[in-house]
Amino acid sequence: MNYLNRKLGLVENLFEICHSLGAIIDVNIACIEGIIPDEILRQALDLVQKRHPLLQVGIIESEEGFRFISEPNLKIPLHIIDKRQDNQWLDIVEEEVHKIFPNHSIPLCRVIFIRASASNKSEIIVTFHHAITDGISCVNFFHELLLYCQQISSGFPIPEVITMPTLPAIENLIDAKLWQTNHIDNNIEIEEAKNPKLIIEKEAPTSQRRTRLIPRLLSQDTTLILKKRCKQEGTTVHGALCAAMLLGVLHFTLADKPIDLSCGSSVNLRKYCAPEINNDYIGCFISEINTNHILDINRDFWNLARECKSKINDSIKSGIPFKNINSDRIRMINHELLVEISNHNMGRNKTIYVSNLGQLNLCEQYGITQIKELYFVTGQHVIGSCFWLGVVTFHEQLFCSFAHVVPLISAKTAEVIANSVIEIMQKACI
Repeated sequence: MNYLNRKLGLVENLFEICHSLGAIIDVNIACIEGIIPDEILRQALDLVQKRHPLLQVGIIESEEGFRFISEPNLKIPLHIIDKRQDNQWLDIVEEEVHKIFPNHSIPLCRVIFIRASASNKSEIIVTFHHAITDGISCVNFFHELLLYCQQISSGFPIPEVITMPTLPAIENLIDAKLWQTNHIDNNIEIEEAKNPKLIIEKEAPTSQRRTRLIPRLLSQDTTLILKKRCKQEGTTVHGALCAAMLLGVLHFTLADKPIDLSCGSSVNLRKYCAPEINNDYIGCFISEINTNHILDINRDFWNLARECKSKINDSIKSGIPFKNINSDRIRMINHELLVEISNHNMGRNKTIYVSNLGQLNLCEQYGITQIKELYFVTGQHVIGSCFWLGVVTFHEQLFCSFAHVVPLISAKTAEVIANSVIEIMQKACI
């Protein structure tokens, strides 16, 4: 057991303040095929928790600020529900994304297992406090959980689980050479649109806003063609995703003149740390980039995808993601300021946001169990973008999680935009 007792880093502190308002709660869904007995899932969950220090902590407030404190005797809650219908998991996820972790005495993670009855298709829903996790962490959590389930079911002898080393906050892990190479200083401007178009159909106080999720996927054939076309066109899948989201919103607005749209992208900082943080670690190792795009209805998809890629690369080369996690602005954020932000423009800070975890190297099978689909969402109802997309690629399929906030955007509008984004990508592959 590696006990943790340290002050939250700047990004972690930001997520704790957000969490106090019910914002940015992170929910992940693995749709699996194959039977997992309840007792085996419980044993596997205990082993994963023992392996990772941040799954053994709570957050307390001290005179110097919020701190992680190890709570080694507390187990991750596991709630088991019998499956009644195929889309049951979606309703549960939309409830989970609004439920905070009530106090430091409860681990900052909880699990719901929707157990198959008539079929062998179940869902595992894992909810995290965003201060202890990022997208890669969540995928690793599912991988380790199912791997332990496989080993326990087969009677495979499991070596003693050694708790991984504790790590400092991300701002203290970034490779110092990067700061020197990029000449990062206070003169670097973080790009922001002066007046980006925001899609807000109806206003509502924070208490009446709800994050809703729309899952979609691209077939294996379409995903393979998309990846091939991106290489041919000199862009990336992420660039294509940003372009499809921007054009999806543009087509909905029916604008007859150019409009300014803003696009946020998550940046994985693990490879920029010294030493590099491998994907085995659970923690919050992310930043973000904002790019701005002036679009008209005649904008070409592949040109826009190349523009997205170029602007993101330029921002990384300029050190923007590193400054974002260590800026004066993030140091100034407190509960009162965040409340003000959540009320300004209904808490909308950009037009769209894309969180893309990229190609996942998960096992094809975990014994008799297989992951069939993966989705994730973070609560956007307090603060966030007008339209949000989380993406994972595995089994050569693109799994898309579209999120919007009602009543700011109606369910009908969100369906139209989500379907448009998928159609745009499909047409780009023809």
